[in-house]
Amino acid sequence: MKNGSLQDYLQYVAAGKRELNWLARYKIALGVAAGLEYLHMNHRPCIIHRDLKPGNILLDDEMEARIADFGLAKALPDANTHVTTSNIAGTVGYIAPEYYQTFKFTEKCDVYSFGVLLGVLVSGKFPSDEFFQDTDEMSLMKWIRNLMTSEDPKRAIDPRLLGKGYEEQMLLVLKVACFCTLTDPKERPNSRDARCMLSQIEH
Repeated sequence: MKNGSLQDYLQYVAAGKRELNWLARYKIALGVAAGLEYLHMNHRPCIIHRDLKPGNILLDDEMEARIADFGLAKALPDANTHVTTSNIAGTVGYIAPEYYQTFKFTEKCDVYSFGVLLGVLVSGKFPSDEFFQDTDEMSLMKWIRNLMTSEDPKRAIDPRLLGKGYEEQMLLVLKVACFCTLTDPKERPNSRDARCMLSQIEH
């Protein structure tokens, strides 16, 4: 893919070597949401990706997002609701908390990872940033949640995006991110609902 991975592209943006405006980020979010919905809802058997993160999102010439690297992916027969594994697979910062506790990976675990990815797109920060590694009490999504309930939630937005409009839309995307990363997987939306919520945000 001409534009590499979303991880690489965002790192170039952070280094000041490239730009990625809000409309481009929103388009990427919608593309990933549509891809995840297809894997979960339209493909038979259902495919659980198990490692959804910016490094596994490739960007084509038109900056359309493509979910890639299915090395950890599992097919989920219709009779099953989860995949049970003997060890933790995935990338720290994107793994749903219940997976650590039960070793059972469901579609809602992918939704959790997608929520973190939305947080990355809006904030410009990564779960692996040193800021979040200094304490066990703070993670990217906890930081975003705290700011979303503060007097100035716009502090959760990538400073490179501020002052150019769309701030309210970005905050709505962060609300979807928070919804997707709720601790109780039963309270998270499925991938179709997440995609619908995103697509209803006006631009």
